[in-house]
Amino acid sequence: MIFKLNLLELNSNQTLRDIPLFSELSIEQLRLVTSFSKLKKYKKGERIFNEGDLYVGFYILLKGTVKVSKISTKGKESIVHIVKSLNAFADTPLFDGDIYPVSAEVIEESLTLFIPKEKFITLLYDEPNITFKMLAGFAKRMRSLVNQIEDLSSKEVTNRLAKYILIEIKNSGTEKLPEPVIKLAIPKSAIASYLGTITETFSRTLKKLQDEGIIRVMGKKIFVNDLKRLKELSK
Repeated sequence: MIFKLNLLELNSNQTLRDIPLFSELSIEQLRLVTSFSKLKKYKKGERIFNEGDLYVGFYILLKGTVKVSKISTKGKESIVHIVKSLNAFADTPLFDGDIYPVSAEVIEESLTLFIPKEKFITLLYDEPNITFKMLAGFAKRMRSLVNQIEDLSSKEVTNRLAKYILIEIKNSGTEKLPEPVIKLAIPKSAIASYLGTITETFSRTLKKLQDEGIIRVMGKKIFVNDLKRLKELSK
């Protein structure tokens, strides 16, 4: 199904321009991109693409959650990204990749905007102004990836978890509540892998934060009792 122009505005607060990759584009330029893009729906557990598949384009996640992972030579899965709404994924190989270097699996029912590689590159040739504007978006994306690598290499699990909770609080829109809350919509094993640790260590760290009175865990929900201390830990 072709992505219609009226969906450029996703709701009263969000548009495609909220996506870093498209943040510098005008509405008219976004119209050009969406004219050949397609909406695709996926069920929980469905694979969008597999590592090694022929590269045919990239995706914008409009709704749901997607796990991007890579398998090591020993067969171990490492989660390199947990994609939330209004974020791009599989855009890295756009200009120099023939295959997908990672796999993408849906962990919550998802709606994506698929942007085919060939038509998108043709557009960039025809409209070079779009290319320059999108460079800023790619730069934002690269800074985010660099920050993630720095966190994994220099921060303890406690610090990484604190930062993860803060980001999820912001995404959930509860940061200004007296007791901000997030819901763990994905398995603990997936979050642990994303944070560069194992499930057991993740659970112990979660308990430690709870014992210290910083958070309160109720089932799949995490309530933040001490936002100030959580922010200090995230640094």
